[in-house]
Amino acid sequence: MHQHHHRAFYIGVVSVFAIVVGVFALYFPVFIDAYDQYGFQIKCGTGFGSDLSQAADATGGDYVDQCGTALMWRRMWSIPLVVFGAIVLAGVMLVEATVWGRESVFGEDQAA
Repeated sequence: MHQHHHRAFYIGVVSVFAIVVGVFALYFPVFIDAYDQYGFQIKCGTGFGSDLSQAADATGGDYVDQCGTALMWRRMWSIPLVVFGAIVLAGVMLVEATVWGRESVFGEDQAA
């Protein structure tokens, strides 16, 4: 296996890891550092969808805006992480498919 293939494999693994981390970050709930009148930490929803009912029912602060900000920050770093990982993974797969096709037809990659 050529050095190029090893490098592409490791880049692919890192890309898949970035995608998984980003999707899990979107999946897990978002909380703010505030508690409702019953002593529960205020949950704002997940990166996929917001649930501001607990924040709206809580008394003592503007928790809906805080939840909106917390959700925005979660989405601001996790969505680009997923998109970047997917683009890099697609690029690696495209390059490897092209190189593999050239090697299988001509025997050895002349560009390497």
